[in-house]
This record gives sequence, C-alpha cells and structure tokens, in this order.
Amino acid sequence: MRTRTRVSTLATAVLGTAAFLIPPAVAGAGAAGPTPAPSPTLPYPCKTSPPPTPAPANTPPTAPGTPEIVSASMNWVRLRWAPATDADGIACYYVREDREGGSFVVASFQPAVTEGDVYLPWPPSGVPSQTHDLYLVAVDTKGATGAASGTVAVTIYNDVISPSASPQPTCQVKATSSTWGGGMTTNVAITNTGSTTVRDWRLTFGFPDPGQRLTRGWSATWSQTGSAVTATAMSWNKDIAPGKTLWIGFNGTHTGANPTPAAFLLNGASCA
Repeated sequence: MRTRTRVSTLATAVLGTAAFLIPPAVAGAGAAGPTPAPSPTLPYPCKTSPPPTPAPANTPPTAPGTPEIVSASMNWVRLRWAPATDADGIACYYVREDREGGSFVVASFQPAVTEGDVYLPWPPSGVPSQTHDLYLVAVDTKGATGAASGTVAVTIYNDVISPSASPQPTCQVKATSSTWGGGMTTNVAITNTGSTTVRDWRLTFGFPDPGQRLTRGWSATWSQTGSAVTATAMSWNKDIAPGKTLWIGFNGTHTGANPTPAAFLLNGASCA
C-alpha cells in the first residue's frame, strides 16, 4: 500500500537540466506498464532491452522512495525521491497519477536522476483548485516495472477565478515589521473570525516596495514571485479553528524602504 503525503504548492522552482517531461499517456487497469510518447529531444522515456525467448526470471526494481516536494511555482512542482535498486540496472523513472480509471504517466526521468520538475495542468475554468496524487515507479533495463512508491498530493490553485459576489471577510491578518540596515523581520498573525475551520490555509499578499525580498520564513512554506508572496500551511498547522490565531513570520531584505504589507488573501478570500 502506498503511503500518502499532502502538500499544497506555490513556491519557487528551478528547472533541472537532467530532468525532462513527456506528454501524459494512459495505461488501462492491469496493463504491464505505460506507453509514453517519445521525447522530442532525448532517446528516453525509457531504454530497455527486450528479453530473450524464453524470457528468464527477472526480479523487478525496488520501489523508489516516496517523493517529497522540494519547491513549486504556479503549476510546476519539483520532486525529490530516494532511488530504486535493481540487479540489472534502472532504465528510467516514471511519475504517474491514477485518475479516471487509468494510470497516467505525468513525467519520465533518466535513471541517474532523483530530483526533477513535473508540469501539472491548471484546474478547469471555474474550479478553485485541483489535487494530483503523484507517485513513482522504476523500470529496469529488461523492461520490468517495480512496485510503486508512496504518494504525494500536490494541489494546484487557479487564482484567476472571479466570483460572482465578493465573499465577506472571515479572517483577520495583522502584520508587524521591524527594520535594520538592509534587513527586516515581519511577524504575521492570522485569525479565523468565521464559524468554520479554515483547512489547508494559504496566505497571499504583495510587497508594497519593489526592493523588498523574502529570504526565509517560519511556521509556513514561503515563496516569492515578483512582488507576490505566498505562505502555505505545514502539516502540523494546516487547520485554523474558529476564533483561533496562527502566528507565522519571515525575514527579508530591502533597498531602503520597508513598508508593511496591508492587503491579504486567505485561501482566495480577502481578510480584514
């Protein structure tokens, strides 16, 4: 049974030169393995040798480690995993997703790669977010597919949705910032002022000054793209109960001006 890890993404990814992606391909239930389209630039997705006839017994590869999220940006996510092992050698890794009754290949990586970037589609128009349960399998040089790794859940958010009516704020955010030289520390208090629990929270805001930059944060997964900053929940603080306050914060740099952010969105809703 695959283990499952949930991560909501919007951090910064750097595309790896050793990794590459292929178009999704579907394999029906019980199929021996995926049949992805060939890469236009590399001889992969997978180099295997056809077994002789009659085929000798072949031990499949071990399962790769459960993938972890290194970083993500928009609808790209960087995964890292522990390598599989096989006496005949690993030919490739497939990143797969089970959905709609089939097993889809989302990406393919060369045998020496244990970290790489995966493209995931945007949610359909009008859908706020979509979660993809991703896992890895290894294929050996004789074509045997090993056991699946554990699963990681990646949520892609569609921030271009315009609701027909603006929701009433059910949260309150207060930020306080201290400044020294070219540095800053900002503490943020998020209060759930509604009557229902905020689950898998995600806080977004913009730096008022173009010289402000995030360097590191705490009690959240932090990222910055341009002036936009995003903080997403960690496993131990993903829910905010009604009436409760969560404290997070970050350090950063500035180029002379350090105004405190004033406009915040919590899971897409404006906060007071």
